[in-house]
Amino acid sequence: MGFSLRGFNDLRGQRLVRVARRLISGQIELRPEHFSLPFPFTLRKNTMADVANKYAENVAGKFYVDDQCIDCDLCRETAPANFKRNDDGGHSYVYKQPETPEEEALCKEAMEGCPVEAIGSDGA
Repeated sequence: MGFSLRGFNDLRGQRLVRVARRLISGQIELRPEHFSLPFPFTLRKNTMADVANKYAENVAGKFYVDDQCIDCDLCRETAPANFKRNDDGGHSYVYKQPETPEEEALCKEAMEGCPVEAIGSDGA
């Protein structure tokens, strides 16, 4: 079975390819808590960020990162003015809420592109 990167010409596809390469190379890993195992034991990815599990470092506001984060760097590349890395914990967090429509659009893009859906928006 082969792995082809053809057809990933859009920006989101390129970011997903970078995440896949980091997973394959072992730079990041998926941990068991990123998945749930419901009966009858089919592997299913958690489908949304949970405000109850958001990291304390997130500043108050609409966007947040929860404990599903795998430190893939996609959000920090997409919206560097709003996301930072917690080096001790190995995860991202929102250090500044968007202040412009452009920043808001980039945060939404980061949320939609997050491979484990660890970025949430509470709509506030």
